[in-house]
Amino acid sequence: MARKLFFRFTHIMDSTLPTSPPNDSQKHSDYMLHARTGSDISFFWDPFLNTSRTFDILQRTTNGTMADERPALLVLGSGLWYLRYANTSGGLPSWEANMERIMKILSHDLDKPADQVVMLPVEQVIPAKLSYGRALSIRSSDIDAMNSDLHHRINRPWQNALSVHMPSLPLAFPIVFNQMLDASQTEDGLHFSNSLVDLQANILLNLRCNDFLPKKFPLDKTCCYAYPWPSFLHSVILGFAVMWGPIVYLLSAQTGKLHH
Repeated sequence: MARKLFFRFTHIMDSTLPTSPPNDSQKHSDYMLHARTGSDISFFWDPFLNTSRTFDILQRTTNGTMADERPALLVLGSGLWYLRYANTSGGLPSWEANMERIMKILSHDLDKPADQVVMLPVEQVIPAKLSYGRALSIRSSDIDAMNSDLHHRINRPWQNALSVHMPSLPLAFPIVFNQMLDASQTEDGLHFSNSLVDLQANILLNLRCNDFLPKKFPLDKTCCYAYPWPSFLHSVILGFAVMWGPIVYLLSAQTGKLHH
């Protein structure tokens, strides 16, 4: 799924770039593409997110470009392979341990590995459409538990009885990706249509780009956009409008008391 998201993302950036691997034998490969706009887009095949290269990227310790120039966007995705191949991957316990390690790096490293870091939710499946082997190992209840775990790790819930709230980690968690899924958009219950994945790719582009667009009328970018503060005059007018109701109410109450 992450591979398909990568290819749809790159194709939106540059329609001349490929939309899939050249053939099935190269599905589990790395890809480095260059868009006509000058952007370099890289995909690293690591479905378990546990290779030394992945952790080098997270800690920005790789040789060459990655270490010298921080990427604009880093998207991480993992989960279903831990369920599908639990006998060799270690299953949920191994996934939890690896997520703990990744989150610890992201929470303690002041120098983020990218301007914007995204942790993809574990993609929900359509059980009725899964093959027999996939249905046995990939269960919706496990996916829900994994996403709940990610949500609480990223958003840092109340930690103890003293109600000390820890700040959220500096990464996005687009759980809306799972809310977009529809059974009509998949044939195998696992891989979804190009049109749906294009919407997900556009969300990533909006997340990275919208806030850098000029903040002037018309403010027509509604996704992932920090709207500017109103001017002093607008603030005064807004404040007066908000306070006018309570003022009128108090004056009316005082007038009523005087009449009584």
